[in-house]
Parts: sequence; C-alpha cells; structure tokens
Amino acid sequence: MAPAVDNLEWALQRRLEDVFAKLGEKYGDLTGRVEMAIHPTVTFEEIGGLAQAKETLRGFATALSTPERYREWGIAPPKGLLLYGPPGTGKAMLARALASAAEAIFYHLKLMNLTSKFAANTAELLQEVLRIAVGEGRGVLLLDEVDALSLDHLLPPPQAREASARLIAALGEKLDAMDPSRLLVVGATSRTDALDPALVAPGRLDHLVEVTLPDAAAQREILELMRARTEKNAGRALFETLDYRTILPMMGGMSGADIKEILRRALEAKVRQTVRDGSAPLVTTTDLLEAMEGYKRVRSVVEKIRYGQYL
Repeated sequence: MAPAVDNLEWALQRRLEDVFAKLGEKYGDLTGRVEMAIHPTVTFEEIGGLAQAKETLRGFATALSTPERYREWGIAPPKGLLLYGPPGTGKAMLARALASAAEAIFYHLKLMNLTSKFAANTAELLQEVLRIAVGEGRGVLLLDEVDALSLDHLLPPPQAREASARLIAALGEKLDAMDPSRLLVVGATSRTDALDPALVAPGRLDHLVEVTLPDAAAQREILELMRARTEKNAGRALFETLDYRTILPMMGGMSGADIKEILRRALEAKVRQTVRDGSAPLVTTTDLLEAMEGYKRVRSVVEKIRYGQYL
C-alpha cells in the first residue's frame, strides 16, 4: 500500500476512534456495544454454506461500490436489508463480508447490549452513529439483534411498546433521510416475530435475506474451512483424516456456531492432554464425536436453565 494511502487510512482510523471516544464520554462506555473496522477481513469465501445468501449480498456490495449503475436506471440504490434466521448461522459474518467486498468501513452495533445499557438514550445514540457513518464515506452498519429495539427485555409490555415506537420512529426518520450511496444498513435477527413492521417498510430494511441452518454438505464445508483456519494459525497439521460419513449424521440441525464450538472443544482437550502428558496425538474422528457429545449435554442443560427447569 502506498504511504499516502496508508497515512489517509491511519488518519481516518484515529478520527473515528476519537469520535467514538467522545460518544462514550457523552453516553457511557461503548465497549462491547459499538465496534468499527476500517478494513473488515472476513470474505465470503471464508464462510461455509449459505450459497444463496452470499450471492444476494454480493449484489448489495456492488450496489454500494457502484451506485451510479442504479442512477443509470433512474432509481436509488437500496438503503437497507434484513438478515433473518436461527442463531449461530453467520449473519454477523455475512454483514462483515459484505463490507469487505464493498471495500467499506464496517460498523457493528450490538443492540441487545446497547438498549440494556442506554435504554431511553438509545435513539439519540443510534442517530449519532448513523450521522457519523454517513459522513465518513462508504460504510456498512450492522444493527445486530435488531429485535432488541422492541425493548421487551427491559420494560413491561405497555411501556415497551410505547418506548419502542418512539425509538423506531426516530431511527426510521434517519433512515428515510439517509444517502444510500454512502451507507448500507443491515439488520440481523433470529426473532422476526419481535420486529416492528415499520423497520421493514419500503425504503428502509426492505430487502429480506434468509440465513438458514446448514445442510450436511454445508456443514462439511464449514468444518473443513474451520479446520484449515486453525491449522494455518498453528502452522502445522492438527487433524487426522476425518470420516465425514460418521460425523455429519451426528450434526443434524447444528449451526456454524455449534460446529465451531465442537471443534474448539476437541482442540481444547488436546491442549489439556499436552499440558498433562507433554504431547498429544492429532484430532481424530472419535475425538470430534466425543466433543460433540459433551457439547450436546451442555446445550441440554443450558436449555433447561433457560426455561426454568433448574430453578
């Protein structure tokens, strides 16, 4: 990269860090609630499965990088889209890859954390972030867990509906006035039942993209990509040849996040064995199946806790 470009990007990074630091001083600590990446590194090629969703989002990347194509046909580029599907299916990764493909700044707003912290001030904070993002050039802004704008996790139903209506009205006004050639807003949710219809009204998050659980072929692709990534990080082979005919039938209904956790547990067992014995053999099919069984037991307990069966 040329030194002049390097300096410009360094200046942009510093300016945005200063701006968000000042926002933090005004509203409170934004750590873990608002994140920003000048150069998001995730690419569509690093995401397993989701062929249709990835193809759709590549089109949105083109819309953001070449908005003049839309003007040639007398229309404006899209302002926003909604990624919806079960938890752990890669919605945030897709949004990050979209920003990477469009060579755009990536802003990640974790709305469950934001609304829990700032409550009544969330609307003002969202408007500030949108204003900043639009002013800094091409960007993708992810409203993660956008269903949190319903505020039903904070307030009783009548108060939640009233406060949420005001919050979404303020956000909607900002979206309506936004220049779509500079910023694309991406909502992500696993709870479409909790969304206010005003969010997906025409001209807002009006393009819906389903992000599904992976089938067996996609699960294998996800597992192979994660395996390659961990071996690259380690600089050596970590796995023996895996028997996918045995592994995949046991992974029915599992998301990419589930597979990532199973892989991590199998590798974590090897770390403990190395500490205990001084070395450990490569990860085998049996190791993965054992990690999977342990993960399923933990997930079962978590579900029982969630529904009050351990209280």
